[in-house]
Amino acid sequence: MNASSVLERYRHQQGLHCESACQRNILSALGTEVDESVLFGLDGAFGLSYFASPLDEPDIVVGKQTLFPLQAARLMGIQVDQHKDAGAAPLISLLEKRQVVVARLDIGQLDYWKLQGKVSFGGYFVNIVGYDPGAGSFQVSDPAFAEPQWVDAEQLVRARSSRLSPPINPENRCYVVNAPKGAPKLDKVGPVAVRNICREVLRPDLRNFGLPGIKMLQDAARKWPATKVGDVVDVDLRGKQVECDALTRQLVYLGRQIELFGTGGGLFRPMLSRFLTAVGEATGRDVYAGAARTLAESGEVWSALGQQLMSLGAEGRRARAEALVEPLVESLQKVSQLEKRAFESLKDC
Repeated sequence: MNASSVLERYRHQQGLHCESACQRNILSALGTEVDESVLFGLDGAFGLSYFASPLDEPDIVVGKQTLFPLQAARLMGIQVDQHKDAGAAPLISLLEKRQVVVARLDIGQLDYWKLQGKVSFGGYFVNIVGYDPGAGSFQVSDPAFAEPQWVDAEQLVRARSSRLSPPINPENRCYVVNAPKGAPKLDKVGPVAVRNICREVLRPDLRNFGLPGIKMLQDAARKWPATKVGDVVDVDLRGKQVECDALTRQLVYLGRQIELFGTGGGLFRPMLSRFLTAVGEATGRDVYAGAARTLAESGEVWSALGQQLMSLGAEGRRARAEALVEPLVESLQKVSQLEKRAFESLKDC
């Protein structure tokens, strides 16, 4: 399929995870249908990243260890063109070539997310699929929403260049995904991706990643009642500004990271479970199905934790927040044990 028809064939679809859903929607327009969970697993970036924030700002937890690693594209023989030009003009130029643009940005700077700049996350991805020169706005296909959104050009430029969520600022990164050679042969490439995941989760290069990262998060969470202090201004899920204490904001923010910020719920664990199930079916090996069940159990623990933390609400009382710290630590201990068992069983497959 030539590039000129990709933008015309593109159809917005909601998804569970921003990166994999954006890729799935583009591949669909290019004539190749791939399940979103399979794309997520093939990208091999699953795990955990923990980043401590200064003072009373919320610490950052991401259920992955690499943003947009393009491993799925490499395994499928797909060329991906990377760009890092600032401003609106480069995006307009790519759209004029009838190309869909995958853009990384800070969702806290997008009005339709209703976060009013009080929450920043610079590791989010959307597809840019149109530009209205009269209105000076871009059409954005955000997989978290049922319909495409129109975003003022100045706002989109600000979201792409935001420096409010180090070390995962968007840095104006954007990508063009080209046509694949065909659907992935999951019996061949699936085990490769699984081994990559096992290595990165069990023996990561950085101690704030993978299973060591979960341990760092546990240790930090125990100290949050002493380190997250004072009154702060936050925004609730309706976009309303509220005052609360720093510990409450931290716990609610962690809950949102687990359940709402493009993870599909349960910090990606259910998605990876479905990927492992698919690899097991493709290879005929039961070990993948067993690990899939363990990851599904871990996902249930993560999701229950996320829901519990979000139930605080931005206006929650500090005493209630303090009472949730120990159950949080216990939940992290449980998921660490489950995930170690799952990936130890797969590391030599």
